[in-house]
Amino acid sequence: MGTYDPTHLLKDAAKSLRTAAEDLAEGRAEWDRPRDLTKSLAWLQELVDDASKVLIQQAGVLPRMTRDSDAPAAGQSIAEAAATATQLSNQLRKAHDAADYVR
Repeated sequence: MGTYDPTHLLKDAAKSLRTAAEDLAEGRAEWDRPRDLTKSLAWLQELVDDASKVLIQQAGVLPRMTRDSDAPAAGQSIAEAAATATQLSNQLRKAHDAADYVR
């Protein structure tokens, strides 16, 4: 079984999130109930958790893809971004848990 380049999937995910952010900022979208907002927090947490996993993969792959002398440092920067994403995922989980009791 072959592999595929996930770049376009990530592009689509980024576009969807950007559209939601713009629509919220411009008043074209809003949550109707606390429950819907809480569900959105859970999905954002999943998104960020998955982003962390993608970043970890990228951090390891980049230095192996090229002999460029800057690749190890770039890989380390990506690994640091993955760690930050993990922290954000944990914070979003806490926010979801707190919001889950709001009615």
